[in-house]
Amino acid sequence: MKRVAFLLIFLAACGGHEPAATNTSTTTAPAKPATPPPPTVAEAKTLLENAPELGEFQFTDAAYSLPMQTSVMNDPTRAALKDLQRAGWLAVDGSGGVMLTPKARDDKRFLLRANGILDIVPLAKKELRGVTDVRANPDGTATADFAWAWIANDVGNAFTTGEVHDRFMRSRQSRATLIWDGKTWSVLRIE
Repeated sequence: MKRVAFLLIFLAACGGHEPAATNTSTTTAPAKPATPPPPTVAEAKTLLENAPELGEFQFTDAAYSLPMQTSVMNDPTRAALKDLQRAGWLAVDGSGGVMLTPKARDDKRFLLRANGILDIVPLAKKELRGVTDVRANPDGTATADFAWAWIANDVGNAFTTGEVHDRFMRSRQSRATLIWDGKTWSVLRIE
């Protein structure tokens, strides 16, 4: 009987719950490299000056289109035509047709389309005036506020009044989103 009691006590002690196995090896995801602080104002200025995104930003504002018949022009278009005539780029024949002068015919900025519309591009280039602020964003990007202006070329300077002239007379404010690619900052987009 002592043996049976001993055996029961022994089995009870052995049949208890085993402690849960613990896994001592851990697997961790590779550490994501930390995003450095945003570029300085001077670094952001250099970055924007060399970014193709700045050249593409509002590029269509550096162009002008006008019909080759005065009969379909509105008053602002007629005023632009007069500016281009005074500068020697365009002429009007007796029937109201617009013609390229020899000066314009030899210039690749004057593109005459088959549908009777003349595109003049470019009229200006962009000039970065300065970066006013750079700040970090919660998503790891940075925002740079900057000023820029259109600098009219010889054709753009022919416009002495109206919307096209006014476009080149003022400074503008824009914002660029900068992104860190693990090695350098670059321009993601310009708004």
